[in-house]
Amino acid sequence: MHHSEDQTGGRRQIERTAGLGETPKLLTLLAFLAAGVFALLAAQPAAAAASTDQPPMILPAAAGTSSSGSGSTAGSWIVGGVPGKKTASLAAAAGAASIDGRLGVYRVPRNRANRFAGLLRKAGQLVYAEPDTPISRSGYPLDIRTDEQWWLNKIVSPNDVTPPVVTSKSPMIALIEESVDPLHPDLLAANLTGAKSLGPDADWHGTAVAGIVGSPGERQGIRGVWPGARMRLFPSGLKCSTAAKAVTKATNQGAKVINMSYTFPAGSCFTHFKATQYAVRKGAVPVAAAGNSGDSGNSPMRPANDPHVLSVGAVGEVKDSPDVIVAPFSTRNAMVDITAPGVGVLAPIVSAGAAGSGVTREWQKVSGTSFSAPMVSATAAWLAQVRPELGSLQIARLLTSSATDLGEPGRDPAYGEGLLSIESSLTAPTPPIDPYEPNDDIHWIDGSLLRARAPFLWKAGAGKRRILSATLSRAKDPADVYRVMIPARRRIVVNVNQLEGDITLSAYKPKAKSIVKPGKNLIVRSNRPYPKTEGIVVRNLKRKNQTIWLSIAPSPNQTGNDASYRIKVVRR
Repeated sequence: MHHSEDQTGGRRQIERTAGLGETPKLLTLLAFLAAGVFALLAAQPAAAAASTDQPPMILPAAAGTSSSGSGSTAGSWIVGGVPGKKTASLAAAAGAASIDGRLGVYRVPRNRANRFAGLLRKAGQLVYAEPDTPISRSGYPLDIRTDEQWWLNKIVSPNDVTPPVVTSKSPMIALIEESVDPLHPDLLAANLTGAKSLGPDADWHGTAVAGIVGSPGERQGIRGVWPGARMRLFPSGLKCSTAAKAVTKATNQGAKVINMSYTFPAGSCFTHFKATQYAVRKGAVPVAAAGNSGDSGNSPMRPANDPHVLSVGAVGEVKDSPDVIVAPFSTRNAMVDITAPGVGVLAPIVSAGAAGSGVTREWQKVSGTSFSAPMVSATAAWLAQVRPELGSLQIARLLTSSATDLGEPGRDPAYGEGLLSIESSLTAPTPPIDPYEPNDDIHWIDGSLLRARAPFLWKAGAGKRRILSATLSRAKDPADVYRVMIPARRRIVVNVNQLEGDITLSAYKPKAKSIVKPGKNLIVRSNRPYPKTEGIVVRNLKRKNQTIWLSIAPSPNQTGNDASYRIKVVRR
């Protein structure tokens, strides 16, 4: 049988100032040194701004037209509007089906996409559009081998570590899969809900993933990473829209961890990116297979490459050695966060019986990053139960910071931060918090992509100052953007201590929509060498309060992946 798948700062500081005035130029820029010497400040180029994924605007080509529109052959389209009643009303008028109203995202047949997008555009509600791309699962071709479970011993010592007792309140792991066979002997006693069989060709992948996550160790086959873990199937539907809907449904139904053992090309299915960002805001941990393009060009994959999603690569055994090595097929890039065994992984499998004799339920060795990801997902849920004080982003950071370093010292494209280590993650120091996520760009916090606006970092009437600590990651958290309201006829002073890594502090006008190529919407930028303190002053010369945007992103001089900082906003 053959299956394939697709530091603190120095004592001197620079303050750069800008005023919000009543002249045609809303924001007037002035720069001065702490010594008080004033000079005009020319806004620096926007190159220091982090590169973030921008909402696409791809619509079907008009009938009989070959020079415009999308050449995609997708039979359905996804159109995103500003979340809210107006978009919902226009969607109803256009006969669009909601993927999730909270996201303002709708699915329409290809022949209605342009009309629906036109209605939204006329109402000022259109945000993006894209074809409903089919997904590809990340498992590798099956390889029948001897009955052994070598992979569990590489990530935990089964004889020394006792998994936590599973209760009805244990964290739920969402399996975004086409289907699962609940009648496989390894899953009959599993803590699995929502399972639905669509037949062997559809079931085999999800059945293997479920067994790796939480087979209860009932002496019928294998032991899952967390035996008896709470699992629930959310059918992927094998398309962009249906997979994104499954992610949002899992989030809304309380999933703590979302396992996504599938891929899309990195430039497609922005809707799925939106769904994982929504999951992060709601406190879930998204985990994804890195992909299997390692020996065919290392094509970047979504959702693994998306911000805040844990990307899992695969390793295999080294013959006659206790070591492991990255699998040839495992996708290698800067977005890989962690690795886990993914070659010759013994798992429950279903297949069609010989000569139409029904279903064969057995165990085979499978390979692919599809089967590495569920090991990380199970561990993430385990951590959520035994270390309940941790937020979802802290859990993700804990998994990577406690990994066993492999390959080149530190983070590298093949292994990420290293090999999953359950024992180390249980006792590793608590990572710093990273509040307000996802806040990678203005459109993630202003209500245009996610319904609820992010809270203000500081606003008029909220005291004199606000101090906050947060982190950045070049690979998975490329920028932090905050809303700040400046009182009428007042100014704010913003200082940022560079605790780890070299960062850049920028301020943008109220009408800015993105920190990428902001043009004239950039007010002022401070980019001092690490570890000096970044500092700016922004003045509001108006007679009413005004909201601006602050961003903190890695400086072009930043060499490592991680950065941390402390921001202080003071009203003057």
